Amino acid sequence: MAERTLREISDEEEIWLTIRSILTVTRVAVLLGTIIVSEFFEQYYFLDLTIAIWSLIVGIPLFFFISVLILWGNKAFIPISPEEQMTTILRPILERT
Repeated sequence: MAERTLREISDEEEIWLTIRSILTVTRVAVLLGTIIVSEFFEQYYFLDLTIAIWSLIVGIPLFFFISVLILWGNKAFIPISPEEQMTTILRPILERT
């Protein structure tokens, strides 16, 4: 983390960090909203399913979609330093022997 403070953060990376924080807060809101709606609206029906089931049908895939967006954005917009790339062992089993 100290390396990140020493180097300049690009505008693209700074914008992504802002968007990532918004997506993270939205992901938590979706999770809490799904739980709250599924608890309070069990007695109401829409298209022969309770609103609680609809909240799960919509909320769980939305949660995973936002998580995938965050992972994709991290991979696309946050560069990996050359030192981190060099320390990765491609075949750790072969290196140990």
